[in-house]
Amino acid sequence: MKKIAYSGIEGAFAHVAARKLFPDAIHVSCKNFKEAYESVEKGECDAAVLPIENSYAGRVAEVDALLREGPLFVNAEYELPIVQNLLGVRGSSIRDIKKVVSQKKALEQCDEYIKEKGFETEETVNTAVAAKQVTTLQKLSVGAIASLEVAAIYGLKVLDEHINTKDDNKTRFVAVSKTKEAPDLSA
Repeated sequence: MKKIAYSGIEGAFAHVAARKLFPDAIHVSCKNFKEAYESVEKGECDAAVLPIENSYAGRVAEVDALLREGPLFVNAEYELPIVQNLLGVRGSSIRDIKKVVSQKKALEQCDEYIKEKGFETEETVNTAVAAKQVTTLQKLSVGAIASLEVAAIYGLKVLDEHINTKDDNKTRFVAVSKTKEAPDLSA
């Protein structure tokens, strides 16, 4: 079975995009964009799914640099609607939340909501890591901003849905591989 790299852990938006683009492949979690890209260069994975642009936060500079400087080819694209939600541990409510954790761009995408609620913020590597951190902490006062999918994966309660500042938030992902055509994932 073919292997597809993505940046983040299970439930990250890149993981969701990888599953949409390559539903029958093995999805390989990587620490960051560079590690995902290099896993394809080294032949450890057949392709990597990387975010290149968010309609609200703009281009992903680190991925742009990898695509410009590296030898891999872009051969597939997927636009994923991004809906951010406020998640907390079981037993928590919006009133309990004092601090939210999430990826920098996700925090930016929800800036009006965060200001309105008066939350402190803390950045994490990605939204799924934020959700996992909240699950581990088990504090009523700490929430995560992430997807509904990640809430289900880490057993978090959805405290408020669709808290994005803008309704048309999308991230464009690309699949890169060593060949100009999308890799054959049938074997």
